[in-house]
Amino acid sequence: MLTWHGITLGAPAAPLRTVLGDPLRVIAFDNAARDVARYWLPGSNSTYVLVVEERGYVVSFHTFTDETPSAPIETVPPDPFGVRLGQTLESVKAAHPQFRDGVDESGDPFLLGRLSSTTGVEYSFENDRVRSFQWAMSAPIEKPELAPLLGASGDAFSSAILDMQQNERDGVDWEYRYLAFHPCTQTARWKLERQSLLRNDGREYDRLHVVCPATQAEHDFYFDITNYFGKL
Repeated sequence: MLTWHGITLGAPAAPLRTVLGDPLRVIAFDNAARDVARYWLPGSNSTYVLVVEERGYVVSFHTFTDETPSAPIETVPPDPFGVRLGQTLESVKAAHPQFRDGVDESGDPFLLGRLSSTTGVEYSFENDRVRSFQWAMSAPIEKPELAPLLGASGDAFSSAILDMQQNERDGVDWEYRYLAFHPCTQTARWKLERQSLLRNDGREYDRLHVVCPATQAEHDFYFDITNYFGKL
């Protein structure tokens, strides 16, 4: 099976939690037939990967940057073909002349290729630089349905949000990103009031006490930070 950054196409989706932690957000699509989970890729403020799960299996990962890159992004691993975000259109076409090219509805070029009859890749470009790559496969309908890819509620120690960053700087940044992707209303974000470091049953936690500026509602988010606790 094809693996990138700990994400394996065709593999059960739920175990991704032990590798990537909880996603920043999970959204259901196609009448809840598919779940799309967003993860942040540290080292670049605006770079993410979307993992698509169907019937409990990973069927796609879509890696992209919100900002048009001006050079290859070295902090993000290259895809299974060795292509990096920020690589030039010319270099990708030269390395993969068999790929089919085209232009999307915004006028930006793309390249399509295949690894097999069931697995393909698409590269999207902006200003002649790779802005995203997406690898996808057909859903394994011959396998039994498994548990879907879900996020933790973060309401208590028992449901704490797993933060699997590698150091304190990225870990704290990730927590604030999580709050940004879970606003308290459609137009307002939670405001951090205080932060507490706690220990429970041999694990380390951050508890963020937040207030909604629009409604004055208060809430506590629990984050399991054991993976990076004590690592600067």
